[in-house]
Amino acid sequence: MGEIVLDASAVLAMVFVEPGGERVRSELLAQAHSIAMSAVNVCEVMTRLRRENYILTAEKAAALLPGVEIVQFDMNEAASAAVLHGSGSPLSLGDRACLALAQRLGATAWTTDKIWAGMAHGVAVEVLR
Repeated sequence: MGEIVLDASAVLAMVFVEPGGERVRSELLAQAHSIAMSAVNVCEVMTRLRRENYILTAEKAAALLPGVEIVQFDMNEAASAAVLHGSGSPLSLGDRACLALAQRLGATAWTTDKIWAGMAHGVAVEVLR
């Protein structure tokens, strides 16, 4: 089984029924792969949904992401995310948290953020749209 790390943008595409979102939904339902997500990216999803007037508790977030392992953002991920920043990098903290986790797990990062495709960060990336 391959490993997938979800970026907040991939989950939000699923929630808002945007391009790429159906692929995330299908993967979550099939549970054919091990799927993880950084707690930083879960926070991004919850923040965006609050901005859209959805109240997403931890329990509701878990129901939205069945079978997804939520991984703490620890000192190792923090150090890796800092290295990924580089000089002048357009990657946000959330982007780097996702990539750092994918790097540690040897997984593919799923995102809808097209800018990731052209970046040399040493992590397998699947741009969903």
